Formats: sequence, C-alpha cells, structure tokens
Amino acid sequence: MNELRKDYLLDDWVIISSGRGKRPQPRAEGERKSTPLEKCPFCPGKEEQTPPEILRLPVGGKGWRIRVVPNKFGAVQEHGTIETLNLKYRALKTAFGKHEVIIETPFHDLEMADFTTERIKEIIGVYIERVKALEAIKGVEEVSLFKNQGFSAGASLSHSHSQLIAVNKVSERTKREIKAFNDSFLKTQSCPYCEIISFEMDSQRRVYENQSFACFTPFASSAGFQLSVFPKRHSRHFNEMGEKEKEDLSEILKKALSALKTISSDYNILFHNAPQSATEYHWHISIKPRLMVRAGFEESTDCIINIFSPEDCAAFYREEFAKPLGENEKIEKEKARLKEEKPPESDFSLKMNLSFDKGEKMKDEEK
Repeated sequence: MNELRKDYLLDDWVIISSGRGKRPQPRAEGERKSTPLEKCPFCPGKEEQTPPEILRLPVGGKGWRIRVVPNKFGAVQEHGTIETLNLKYRALKTAFGKHEVIIETPFHDLEMADFTTERIKEIIGVYIERVKALEAIKGVEEVSLFKNQGFSAGASLSHSHSQLIAVNKVSERTKREIKAFNDSFLKTQSCPYCEIISFEMDSQRRVYENQSFACFTPFASSAGFQLSVFPKRHSRHFNEMGEKEKEDLSEILKKALSALKTISSDYNILFHNAPQSATEYHWHISIKPRLMVRAGFEESTDCIINIFSPEDCAAFYREEFAKPLGENEKIEKEKARLKEEKPPESDFSLKMNLSFDKGEKMKDEEK
C-alpha cells in the first residue's frame, strides 16, 4: 500500500511508495568516483595547498592523523562589516561566520566506514572541540556540522572529511523543529523525542541499540535507508557527551556506514544540535543515503516520494549490524602506522590543546 506519512513533529509529509522501486533505475557504472591522487589537496605533502591549519593531531615528527583547516572556498566571511537590507520583497544580510574542514585521515582512499571505532571516537572529539570554538565566536547563532560522503552527496573531494559552518542566523529548518519540539514539550511536559525513541525501539523500524544510543529508520523517512541515531540520555547538544557515549556513538557510526558501503551508497551525516538560543532540545543524528534523485514532483511540492519502505530498510540494517565489525587491509595498514608513530597520550593531549588555544582562541578574542 502506498502511504502518506507525516514527520514526528514537523508538518512535513512523504509518500512511501515501495512499488515504484520496481521501475527501471539508473545504475552506477563501476566503483565510486574518486579525486585523482595527484590533484588532492588533502593528502600529506600538500599542506601548503590548504589555508593555514587551525588544529593538527600529530604523528611522529611532521606527520598528522587529523587536520582542521579553513575552507578555501568558504560559504561565509570571517571579517568585514555586517550589513543588512530590508525592502519590500527583498531582504539580505552579510553571511558572517566561519567555514572549516576536518580532514579525517592522511590516507587518500579510506572512508569513515574503514576507520576503527577508536579513530571515529577521536574524530568525534575533534568535532566537539571545533563546535565549541565556533559557538564562542561573537555573532554566531548556529553551527552546522555535517559530512558529505561521495560526489552525489555534495562532496567536491573524495578524501574523507567533514565540515562545520558557523552562521550569524539560525536556519528556518532548525527554527521550525525547535518550535515544534517546544510546542510538544509544553503540551505534555515531557520530551517528544524521548517518547519517540521508546516506541521506535519496539517497532519494525528498530535497528540497533547499545548502552548510550538508539538507532532506527524514521517512520516518515525522506531518503531511502535513512537512519536516525538518538542518545538515550536526554541532552540538548552533542557537546555534552561523556567518554562512554563517544565510544558507543563510534560503534553505531561504524556499523551504519559499513552497511551503506555494502550497497555503494553515498550519504550525508547531519548533526541536529540545539542552537545557542534554544534552552531545551534532544540532539540527534540523521544519516541520509543518496540513492534517490529529487525529481519534478519533489521540487514542485516539497513532498518526497520514497521508494524504500523504512520497515524493509530496518530489516536490512538489522542483518548488517549483527555482523562483527570487520577491518580491511587498508585500515590495518593505517593502524600499524599510527601505532608506530603516535606519540604518548600526554604529549598528544598537550599538542592538541596548544594547537587550539594558541590558534583559534586568540583569533576569536581579537574579534
């Protein structure tokens, strides 16, 4: 049966039409496209091709395992006067903020699905540090953290990386969700997402849970094989995660992205955090594969036709999540290298903190 389904909180509807999946579909030819090695500015030895780095997690003498750099083609400007214009039918303001790139590995051909859970946890730690730093910039109202994996997901380079964009405006999508969340919270005096987690973990859309997180396919999924990942502990911002929660989130991301790799899907990872103006929220992550094309109906109505049933997708994920976490030859090579070159933990922590304190904090204070 074809169904119109509504989002949990927003007045957004999708059509679940799994029968349309039997139509002839365009097929990807060969493996995913990759940026030629010689043209990749994120590889070791080409550090001068990026803007001066903000943070580096080092290995050995001059090596690194994670770098954070300004986006060379930033969507927002860091300096200058903020101007506004409000006229009939026209309004504008200077897009002020900061746009950063987190280069997650020195290895050109690794994806996050290839990383160990320890490496993913380390990346999460960098996410947290950089979001905190950008939220501290005067005038920033929202920090968007996201990952585009693959060209169809918006990545301009295949070398594994994530991005943060700090902006002097809360997005309309975030405003709508915060309002819907608050309306429900005031009406019931309880968190709607806590309730959603509870009933989805007892539904056909349940995928996996560990001590800290619950994972399921959303009832009104707007993308085929979409996943929602929620912390079980009520928390407004992912910056509030403890060490055990980081470990558990790393496990779920590893399992989810490994599953998507088996179907060669590009994807976006979207972090939904409370903007600084919101006092109450329940943060979460959306993983949205890019298996469908947004066509004329979607563009004209903003109503997505999803040809993949969330219940069927959950069954696929349950089978994949049950498999032991495998590590391929490439990540074994990286593990060996990092184990050999990684400095003592205390030395690593000091270098990371100095890189952050002397670099970004001073720049932000000058503003």
